[in-house]
Amino acid sequence: FLKRHYKEYEDMTFVSAGLQSAGRGRNNRRWSASKGKNLTFSLLIKDKEVMEAYQALSVVSAYSIVKTLEAYGIKDLKIKWPNDVYVKDAKICGILLEGVSVKEMECLIIGIGLNVNEEVFEKDLLHEAVSMKLVLNRSVDLQDLKEKVYRDLCDYIEKVKKKTDLYPEIGNYDYLKGKSAYCKINGFDQKIEVIGIDEDYSLKVICDNQIMNLSSSEVTFHL
Repeated sequence: FLKRHYKEYEDMTFVSAGLQSAGRGRNNRRWSASKGKNLTFSLLIKDKEVMEAYQALSVVSAYSIVKTLEAYGIKDLKIKWPNDVYVKDAKICGILLEGVSVKEMECLIIGIGLNVNEEVFEKDLLHEAVSMKLVLNRSVDLQDLKEKVYRDLCDYIEKVKKKTDLYPEIGNYDYLKGKSAYCKINGFDQKIEVIGIDEDYSLKVICDNQIMNLSSSEVTFHL
């Protein structure tokens, strides 16, 4: 909807869906959500300064969700670079950033799917899934959550615009840090050792005995 109608809406417009049957994650992975049980939404970014901070924005969006979930009492939260949120080893939130370009970048859309009151998940060989309800053993009011998620995202996007250094905080939530993984780098599968999220929000790894930094557009992980 936002990709079709971005010209009609202001910066920081928030659009949510009560039912999602054909959501899309990174690398065209399918994401579905039961009617009225989860929070699936997109946020429109038109501020040029913010769009230029694409790499930071990806990780900081995940960090914003982490802070929201912590306010609800959820612990053991991690960010799986560049922008998935995990509780222990189970995924609770997925994020996808997409740009709309004509002659230049017109806007950036942050799409987020957060598992809230879902109790049963389809089997997915890539990861386990969990919801806020399964962690907290209670239902969560979607409207209250939606308002808090929006406020927190606005706050952290403003920090990105002001170039606030969030790296020391975000480094404490690094899920991949110190792990071995297989990843597809520029079309080729490689085994890597992850050093961790770097100060510029790229991922520092060891590959073929060399230290290198990966951008989110280059790599797909499986542990």
